[in-house]
Amino acid sequence: MTTHTTQTLLRAAPEIIYDDLTRPARWREWHHASLGTEAHAGASMRVGDHFREQIRSVGIRKELTWRVLEADPPRYWAAAATMADGSTVHLRYEFAPVPEGTRFTRTLSYTLRPWSLRLLNATIGWAKVRIESRQALRCLQRRFER
Repeated sequence: MTTHTTQTLLRAAPEIIYDDLTRPARWREWHHASLGTEAHAGASMRVGDHFREQIRSVGIRKELTWRVLEADPPRYWAAAATMADGSTVHLRYEFAPVPEGTRFTRTLSYTLRPWSLRLLNATIGWAKVRIESRQALRCLQRRFER
Protein backbone atom coordinates (compact mmCIF):
# COMPACT_ATOMS: atom_id res chain seq x y z
CA MET A 1 0.00 0.00 0.00
CA THR A 2 1.19 3.50 -0.86
CA THR A 3 0.12 6.42 1.34
CA HIS A 4 0.41 10.15 0.70
CA THR A 5 -0.50 12.65 3.43
CA THR A 6 -0.62 16.33 2.59
CA GLN A 7 -1.66 19.25 4.74
CA THR A 8 -2.41 22.91 4.17
CA LEU A 9 -4.03 25.94 5.75
CA LEU A 10 -7.32 27.01 4.20
CA ARG A 11 -8.68 30.44 5.08
CA ALA A 12 -12.27 29.54 5.92
CA ALA A 13 -14.08 27.88 8.80
CA PRO A 14 -14.04 24.06 8.98
CA GLU A 15 -17.82 23.94 8.32
CA ILE A 16 -17.38 25.77 5.00
CA ILE A 17 -14.37 23.67 3.95
CA TYR A 18 -16.07 20.40 4.94
CA ASP A 19 -19.23 21.25 3.01
CA ASP A 20 -17.24 22.10 -0.12
CA LEU A 21 -14.75 19.23 -0.11
CA THR A 22 -17.24 16.46 0.64
CA ARG A 23 -19.04 17.24 -2.63
CA PRO A 24 -17.11 14.98 -5.04
CA ALA A 25 -18.60 16.63 -8.13
CA ARG A 26 -16.52 19.69 -7.18
CA TRP A 27 -13.20 17.80 -6.87
CA ARG A 28 -12.35 18.44 -10.51
CA GLU A 29 -12.38 22.18 -9.76
CA TRP A 30 -9.25 21.78 -7.60
CA HIS A 31 -7.78 18.32 -8.28
CA HIS A 32 -6.64 17.88 -11.87
CA ALA A 33 -6.70 14.07 -11.66
CA SER A 34 -10.49 14.16 -11.21
CA LEU A 35 -12.30 14.24 -14.54
CA GLY A 36 -15.78 14.27 -13.02
CA THR A 37 -18.40 12.32 -11.12
CA GLU A 38 -22.03 11.40 -11.36
CA ALA A 39 -24.39 14.36 -10.99
CA HIS A 40 -25.76 13.28 -7.59
CA ALA A 41 -22.25 13.65 -6.14
CA GLY A 42 -22.82 17.41 -6.13
CA ALA A 43 -24.30 17.01 -2.66
CA SER A 44 -22.19 16.58 0.46
CA MET A 45 -21.80 12.80 0.67
CA ARG A 46 -22.86 11.03 3.88
CA VAL A 47 -21.96 7.63 5.32
CA GLY A 48 -23.17 4.88 3.01
CA ASP A 49 -23.47 7.11 -0.08
CA HIS A 50 -22.01 5.76 -3.34
CA PHE A 51 -20.75 7.55 -6.43
CA ARG A 52 -18.52 6.95 -9.44
CA GLU A 53 -15.62 9.14 -10.47
CA GLN A 54 -13.51 9.25 -13.61
CA ILE A 55 -9.83 10.04 -13.03
CA ARG A 56 -6.60 10.36 -14.95
CA SER A 57 -3.58 9.92 -12.72
CA VAL A 58 -0.02 9.30 -13.85
CA GLY A 59 -1.43 9.45 -17.39
CA ILE A 60 -3.80 6.49 -16.85
CA ARG A 61 -7.57 6.86 -16.99
CA LYS A 62 -9.68 4.83 -14.54
CA GLU A 63 -13.18 4.70 -13.11
CA LEU A 64 -13.47 4.53 -9.33
CA THR A 65 -16.58 3.36 -7.49
CA TRP A 66 -16.64 5.13 -4.13
CA ARG A 67 -18.47 4.46 -0.86
CA VAL A 68 -18.40 6.91 2.04
CA LEU A 69 -17.22 5.08 5.17
CA GLU A 70 -17.07 7.84 7.80
CA ALA A 71 -18.43 11.34 8.17
CA ASP A 72 -18.33 13.55 11.24
CA PRO A 73 -18.98 17.10 10.05
CA PRO A 74 -16.96 19.26 10.27
CA ARG A 75 -14.15 17.10 11.73
CA TYR A 76 -13.45 14.31 9.22
CA TRP A 77 -14.71 12.41 6.18
CA ALA A 78 -13.47 9.14 4.68
CA ALA A 79 -14.32 7.07 1.61
CA ALA A 80 -13.03 3.96 -0.12
CA ALA A 81 -13.01 3.15 -3.82
CA THR A 82 -12.54 0.10 -5.99
CA MET A 83 -11.52 -0.20 -9.62
CA ALA A 84 -12.41 -2.88 -12.16
CA ASP A 85 -8.84 -4.25 -12.01
CA GLY A 86 -9.13 -4.93 -8.25
CA SER A 87 -7.11 -1.89 -7.16
CA THR A 88 -8.38 0.02 -4.12
CA VAL A 89 -8.17 3.59 -2.84
CA HIS A 90 -8.86 5.03 0.60
CA LEU A 91 -9.26 8.78 1.08
CA ARG A 92 -9.51 10.62 4.41
CA TYR A 93 -10.07 14.32 4.96
CA GLU A 94 -9.50 15.93 8.36
CA PHE A 95 -10.54 19.49 9.21
CA ALA A 96 -9.03 21.16 12.28
CA PRO A 97 -9.98 24.68 13.36
CA VAL A 98 -7.07 27.10 13.72
CA PRO A 99 -7.12 30.89 14.23
CA GLU A 100 -6.43 31.48 10.50
CA GLY A 101 -9.20 29.10 9.32
CA THR A 102 -8.82 25.35 8.85
CA ARG A 103 -5.86 23.02 8.86
CA PHE A 104 -6.86 20.52 6.16
CA THR A 105 -5.18 17.11 6.05
CA ARG A 106 -5.72 14.81 3.08
CA THR A 107 -4.54 11.20 3.29
CA LEU A 108 -4.65 9.09 0.14
CA SER A 109 -3.79 5.40 0.35
CA TYR A 110 -3.95 2.97 -2.54
CA THR A 111 -3.17 -0.63 -3.41
CA LEU A 112 -2.62 -1.51 -7.05
CA ARG A 113 -3.40 -5.04 -8.26
CA PRO A 114 -2.05 -5.34 -11.83
CA TRP A 115 1.69 -6.03 -11.79
CA SER A 116 2.21 -3.39 -14.49
CA LEU A 117 0.69 -0.67 -12.27
CA ARG A 118 2.65 -1.89 -9.25
CA LEU A 119 5.86 -1.63 -11.29
CA LEU A 120 4.94 1.85 -12.53
CA ASN A 121 4.13 2.96 -8.98
CA ALA A 122 7.41 1.56 -7.64
CA THR A 123 9.45 3.51 -10.19
CA ILE A 124 7.83 6.88 -10.86
CA GLY A 125 4.11 6.59 -10.15
CA TRP A 126 4.27 7.27 -6.40
CA ALA A 127 6.26 10.47 -7.02
CA LYS A 128 3.82 11.67 -9.68
CA VAL A 129 0.84 11.03 -7.38
CA ARG A 130 2.62 12.98 -4.63
CA ILE A 131 3.14 15.89 -7.05
CA GLU A 132 -0.54 15.72 -8.12
CA SER A 133 -1.62 15.78 -4.46
CA ARG A 134 0.55 18.79 -3.65
CA GLN A 135 -0.68 20.66 -6.71
CA ALA A 136 -4.27 19.97 -5.67
CA LEU A 137 -3.71 21.47 -2.23
CA ARG A 138 -2.13 24.57 -3.78
CA CYS A 139 -5.27 24.93 -5.91
CA LEU A 140 -7.38 24.64 -2.76
CA GLN A 141 -5.34 27.35 -1.06
CA ARG A 142 -6.01 29.70 -3.98
CA ARG A 143 -9.69 28.73 -3.96
CA PHE A 144 -10.11 29.81 -0.34
CA GLU A 145 -7.97 32.95 -0.51
CA ARG A 146 -10.83 34.84 -2.13
